[in-house]
Amino acid sequence: MSGASVARQARLLTKKLAAELSGKKRGPDRRVIRHSVDENEPDAKPWRPIGDGTRDGALGWIDCMLEVARDFDDLERRKGGGRPLGGTGIVVLEVLLGRRGRKRVPIDFKTGELYPMIDTIAQAANLCRVTVVRALARLKAHGFLRWVRRSKKTDKEGEFAPQRVQTSNAYYFDPGALPKAVRIRLRQLFDRKLRAIERRNGAPPTGPTAPPKPSYSPLRAALEAFGDAVDLVEHGSLPSSPAIPA
Repeated sequence: MSGASVARQARLLTKKLAAELSGKKRGPDRRVIRHSVDENEPDAKPWRPIGDGTRDGALGWIDCMLEVARDFDDLERRKGGGRPLGGTGIVVLEVLLGRRGRKRVPIDFKTGELYPMIDTIAQAANLCRVTVVRALARLKAHGFLRWVRRSKKTDKEGEFAPQRVQTSNAYYFDPGALPKAVRIRLRQLFDRKLRAIERRNGAPPTGPTAPPKPSYSPLRAALEAFGDAVDLVEHGSLPSSPAIPA
């Protein structure tokens, strides 16, 4: 045992004896952030599949997510304000989605499992730790990222030493937390991606097939006229009934 280890054990023993003599018990571990969840609890595993959980679908969803993030950042700047995510926010998002870094952060497409240490993110993004923490906060504030703080037990049970320590956050993506316009755009882009994947893989169309047109010409003309009227309403050429709030 090294001299530093002996000194550390001596200090812990002194603290333990002093606490016993004073009748005090060790309180909550000071190095664990409040409301952290044990890493083995279900709440510490908030992940969900990336895209549709397949490799092609996940990669397509990642491309769409990064596209709407960049567009959102640019649009807000054009409105006269600053960039809500900023360049470093986009970089950190790219790292978490496996699109940046010499050593890529692992993300499981099927389950969405993602729990890198902040120092790992900083190394992949080539940013300092404080910059990464601030970028994560911006991503969370605008709905592009969510996480659960986690802790784990130590092997010091029964000793006058920390019984629990902080571990990495569990990161996940919740499109429902995005601004409404961003959420709609993301869904549109991803639907387009899925259709392209289906075409590339030779999958049959998933949409409903159009019913055959009736052969009786007056009825066909009436149906086509009705369809034209619906198109005019949808494009604002005719008044329509008030929209029902979503």
